[in-house]
Amino acid sequence: METWQIAAVTVGLLYGIELEPTRFLLGFVSLAFLWSCLYALNDYTDRHADALHDVKKKRAIPAGKVPEKIALLFSVLLVSASIATAFYVNGFGLLMVCVLIMLANQILYTMKPFNLKKRPVVDLISGSLINPIFRFYAGWVLFIPSFNAPIAVLLFILGFQFGGYNLYRTSSKDHEEKLGLKSSVVLFGEKNMKLVAYAALTIGALSYIIASLTILPITYLGLGFLMLLATPFYLSALKDPQAIDMKKMYWLIYIQYAVFIAGFVLLYYFPLI
Repeated sequence: METWQIAAVTVGLLYGIELEPTRFLLGFVSLAFLWSCLYALNDYTDRHADALHDVKKKRAIPAGKVPEKIALLFSVLLVSASIATAFYVNGFGLLMVCVLIMLANQILYTMKPFNLKKRPVVDLISGSLINPIFRFYAGWVLFIPSFNAPIAVLLFILGFQFGGYNLYRTSSKDHEEKLGLKSSVVLFGEKNMKLVAYAALTIGALSYIIASLTILPITYLGLGFLMLLATPFYLSALKDPQAIDMKKMYWLIYIQYAVFIAGFVLLYYFPLI
């Protein structure tokens, strides 16, 4: 979820700040470069394990469509562009802090000798709590130089990120066991991971309702209910994460995220009430 846009819009609504389009665009550029880099870096470091996965082996690097050295160079160029843009926008301010923390966390998560994604508990913290927090705050500090977001909005973001990530990792349980990993899903099992995911998603949903009733205009509650129309498409994934058709699920999630973010931003610029 591109949570930085949610953060920026929330700042505008709470503080009555006009979101300067140029600053908004530059923030988008910096974060788009950063996350393109981080995803490419993740695919590079996981290329050998992905080659053994039924779905992930079709990715560009393990499939041999993109040479490994080119992928690594691409990551370096993208992160350089991200840091340069963040510096242009905010100097060595809080935006740069967010960018560097996300970069450092991803390196710790994916690369040797750290490989946090292969270690129980810390794989969940690194993969679904640290980056979402600072991805959110990257949008917040674009307009307010402080880490002071309302708890309801943060819990909404973290609830859905943590819950969704738990289900995603649960879907890879068999693959991670074959690789001999000692990750959270291998240690705690599918049932426990699913329960934690359900609890996190519930907290996220309730927090969004609270935020819509106390912080955001009531029209945002309608946007949330509109997103519920996609729930039937997720039922099979919620019941049996390991049976997920990952390709279709990626498309569904990305489309729904895009619609939600577009609605969130449009309601700010074109309020219905």
